[in-house]
Amino acid sequence: MDDINDDALNNGSGGNKADETTQGEDESTRIKREREEYLEGWKRAKADFLNYKKDEIKRLGDFSKFAAERLIHELIAVLDSFNLALASESVKEDEQAQRGLYLIRQQLEDVLRGHGLRRVEVRAGDAFDPAFHEAIAEVESDKPSGTIVDELEHGYFLQDKLIRPARVKVAK
Repeated sequence: MDDINDDALNNGSGGNKADETTQGEDESTRIKREREEYLEGWKRAKADFLNYKKDEIKRLGDFSKFAAERLIHELIAVLDSFNLALASESVKEDEQAQRGLYLIRQQLEDVLRGHGLRRVEVRAGDAFDPAFHEAIAEVESDKPSGTIVDELEHGYFLQDKLIRPARVKVAK
């Protein structure tokens, strides 16, 4: 019988209940701590993923907004050509040609406006603002110095981004 008790003590299976409880509590505490660490790690990973997702949605939105910017720049040049054609004397004399060019220009402007293009508003007498205007020439004028005398070429915004400043003549 002594052999059985000695074997139990040596194997740790028949040991003190207090030791088993302490070991069980230590194991339980360790498991709880690991669980908390995993939970916190999961929460951080989830927050990182949600932030990544928001960033990607914003990046995709920005990309789609400005993906056509190069094409729109080229179409603005076509629009400028329509404006020059409409201002030419030969077109002014031919009412049908003028009307046809005007309608085509209007259609092109509508398409571009649908893609977020809008004109920089410029009026003679407005103050020159280098953030929106490019001074092409300074001219003598009865207007105060630094005011716009004439708009030579329209400026444009794509969404809220200035893609071409208005080219203007400024009073000396």
